[in-house]
Amino acid sequence: MPIEIRVEDADLVGFSDPAKQSVKKAGEEFIKRVIDEANRLESAHNTNGGLAEVTAPMVQNAAVIQRHAIGTKKLPWYVKVLRVTSGVVSMVVGFMYDDVKLQNGIYMAVFVGLMTVAIGTIIASAIKE
Repeated sequence: MPIEIRVEDADLVGFSDPAKQSVKKAGEEFIKRVIDEANRLESAHNTNGGLAEVTAPMVQNAAVIQRHAIGTKKLPWYVKVLRVTSGVVSMVVGFMYDDVKLQNGIYMAVFVGLMTVAIGTIIASAIKE
């Protein structure tokens, strides 16, 4: 028994034909994700391997999960690089700290430079989130 979902023309006043097609495509994709999530919830609930039965609460939970999943955004690669760089540089600065070696001017300049890079990458990665 196929399920057909209709959107009335009155709800789409002002939508161009390409916009209507985009609404249709987005709705179909959302429904597919809800169905997949409901099946995942059912299989997690059905641990004894019995007959599969997706219930209304499972579908409602799947819809909530998918609505919240839509709002999450994937981080760009450069934000991930900033995070890794900030961690690595901070660790290097920690290993470099030595009271005796910091008396040397060049060592102190390198230490302060790396500390500045660490602080800068931490701030930049926080801002980009």
